[in-house]
Amino acid sequence: MKNKLIYICLVLVLMLSACDDTLEQQFSDNVEVSDAIVDLNSLNLAANGSYSLFADNDVYNRTIMLVPEILSDNAFIDAFDNTGRYLDFDSYTVNSNNRFITPAWEEIARIIASTSIIIRKGELLSFPESEQEDAAQYIGEMYALRALAFHNLQLLFAQPYNFSSDASHLGVPIPDFETLGDGGTIQEPGRSTTAQVYEQIENDLLKAIDLMRSESDPFRMDVHAAKALLARVYLHMENWTGARDTATDVIETSGNSLLANDEYIASWGQDSNNETLFTLVNNETDNSGTNSIGYFYLTYKDAFATDDFVNTLSATDVRKELYPIDDGVNLVEKFPRVAVQDDNIQILRLSEMYLIKAEAHAQLTEDTAAQETLDMIIQRADPSALESTETGQALIDKIILERRKELAFEGFRLYDLSRYGITFNKFQQDGDPIVISAPENRTIMPIPIDEINVNPNIANQQNPGY
Repeated sequence: MKNKLIYICLVLVLMLSACDDTLEQQFSDNVEVSDAIVDLNSLNLAANGSYSLFADNDVYNRTIMLVPEILSDNAFIDAFDNTGRYLDFDSYTVNSNNRFITPAWEEIARIIASTSIIIRKGELLSFPESEQEDAAQYIGEMYALRALAFHNLQLLFAQPYNFSSDASHLGVPIPDFETLGDGGTIQEPGRSTTAQVYEQIENDLLKAIDLMRSESDPFRMDVHAAKALLARVYLHMENWTGARDTATDVIETSGNSLLANDEYIASWGQDSNNETLFTLVNNETDNSGTNSIGYFYLTYKDAFATDDFVNTLSATDVRKELYPIDDGVNLVEKFPRVAVQDDNIQILRLSEMYLIKAEAHAQLTEDTAAQETLDMIIQRADPSALESTETGQALIDKIILERRKELAFEGFRLYDLSRYGITFNKFQQDGDPIVISAPENRTIMPIPIDEINVNPNIANQQNPGY
């Protein structure tokens, strides 16, 4: 049964006023949240409210999952019959007043603000001994969600970690957590370095892991999901030892297991499955309805998988069934519950951990371990596939290709291309491909013009080319 989050007026408080949609506003207007957290129950309710913010169609219910696919070689917008959405991503003509990037910036800032205030308020409260474990768990979840929000903001608006040799290039703003929501301080943070942002993310996840209990819950951030996110972060930081060891830990201790080949397709219509480490719940109250990513792909049919992507899947690869041909184009069926519009969004899956582990092994020249780990994913999808024998760069290339196949349309592809600096074709339905030499200026999004106009500390920190 779908996990039901508790919804009360506190959720509305967390969503804040919409009259001033700037980072400054999101980082300053949460005093009501702070005042509302007085005991364990209200702490839990506030935590639930933060989960609901991720369910916005400007966050995981569409934009965060869609944009990295449209900007990559995986997807294109229907050029002849569309609803007019995300067209400038398809043509690589996004500007700083974009109607999807601006709310994504604002909503992620809301999440950072709300989780930060919940953490601070929760840590100030005294709990009876019988409630301390639960309190620590809820606070740990907020650290993990804040890390997830920061990482998504960083991926959208900053170049990859390895863009500069010491990650000193501009990342996203880090507010002063101690004064967030105090009602008297206006926050106008400038951009931190990418190194500082990733240090913040890593510290939040290590704190979350330390606070959380060992029990698993795929519908909320638990200790295994926090470790899985940390493995992802280490991958982006090119901390190969950390990525290998953390992904291995999740594989060996989470209690999750890879789905069988004959379970794979049906799993995408389920609330969770054996591979689910963390899924974003969409019930009747918080789903995005006709604005959901599933509706975008399967009802409006605004975007399709490219032939270039689908042709990477062999005829015997079970994953090919997710991309059936319809009137000459390839549908995307990873979000199939359009009738009720309540697809859960799989944010962390065990298969990603195998791919992280394989890539880390390969980067550490542990080729045999990389091959064996990679083949767990390849041969699950296609039992007729031969064992991997590649080594060195050929092995790394094969892993990146397998990430493309396994994690397609889950918001990964552009970032894999960018962190490896891979030149690719951005395919369009009605024109020649656009050649993108990633990473380049256009693979990251502009800081919204609203933020540039009101925040003096970020005014001169716009991304190049915008």
